[in-house]
Amino acid sequence: MTTTHDSERAEQLTLLRESALSFAAKASPLHRARALRQQTPGFDRQFWAALAEQGWTGLLVSEKMGGYEQGFAEMAEVVAALATQVAPEPVVPVLVFAGRLLAHAVPSDLATRLLTEMAEGRTLPAVAWQEDITGAKDRTDQAATRLERQADALLLNGSKRHVRPGAGADGYIVSATGPGGLALVWVPADTADLTVTSQPLADGSYAAQLDFNNVRLPASHLLAEGPNAVAALTRAYDETLVSTSVELLALVRGMLSMTQDYLRTRVQFGKPIGTFQSLQHRAVDLLLQQELTASIVTQALALLDSPDSDASARSAMASRVKSRASDAGLQVAREAVQLHGAIGVTDEYDLGLYLQRALVLAAWLGNGSQQRRRYADLTQNATEQEHA
Repeated sequence: MTTTHDSERAEQLTLLRESALSFAAKASPLHRARALRQQTPGFDRQFWAALAEQGWTGLLVSEKMGGYEQGFAEMAEVVAALATQVAPEPVVPVLVFAGRLLAHAVPSDLATRLLTEMAEGRTLPAVAWQEDITGAKDRTDQAATRLERQADALLLNGSKRHVRPGAGADGYIVSATGPGGLALVWVPADTADLTVTSQPLADGSYAAQLDFNNVRLPASHLLAEGPNAVAALTRAYDETLVSTSVELLALVRGMLSMTQDYLRTRVQFGKPIGTFQSLQHRAVDLLLQQELTASIVTQALALLDSPDSDASARSAMASRVKSRASDAGLQVAREAVQLHGAIGVTDEYDLGLYLQRALVLAAWLGNGSQQRRRYADLTQNATEQEHA
């Protein structure tokens, strides 16, 4: 049954969608994304300040910390609008992954300060938790990076990979194994004995590898430890998988729209190639991929916004939607290039911007195969517990 609250929220989401799409189209045309490629850090801090002026950097942050305390459906409207223009700003890595991880960590003065500064657009935190070069062996409850306690200080040793936004971050939330199990530690970007190495990605943005060589930190930089740290990192990871799927869906829509326009206007043998039945069938297959992905993304966002969602169901849904969105993104990109013919592989043509971003996002935090394995493990464990 549709309630008054549901109707009001639907209306607010429509207004936010129109506002975000209008802003992104005017402030972030595709040539801006092209110009920022291979330019460290790969995005524009002034544009980030413009996002803060819109209030979007505080959408998910508590009102007590200067935010608007909105849901993931609202955040998805902004994420999708910016992804439609292939904007390179790290909205999901910073506002969803790092922001939600800080929100889920044990309340502290440090976490409150970082969230407040993030909502104001002044601080960009990043999460550093992956260590495997392929990402296949990474788990949210394990870390090879070591944390030691020395009197009133913390000592960090180890390495992290695939950190986004890499060198553009103001600091890192680092996972490490210490005396109390998994720990989350805040490491400012200018900390001594921290080495940040930028690594270019396919879309012209950058990730980073972090190396910690006896990095010494105040004890107050410990954000969470033990089961609290595992739960916080797992929940933020799941929420980020869903938000990344929102980005991938926007890219799918963009690539399919460009392809449909091309099929309508490219003429061969005296008529538009879109009238050829074999190409129509391929276009329909792409539309099916788009709609199947849209359906599960909607379900996942509703689950994240539900106060009654359970952790196991949330994790399973997050892996399911990321698997679907990653595979759909790659399939639509591949088919879109083929349907465009030779022009589809030229760097000057904008389709390449969408394809390159889809390549990066499909792999980030686990590709389709990795997410299917996680989904199988999660659902198998749940079934075994039911029959125990």
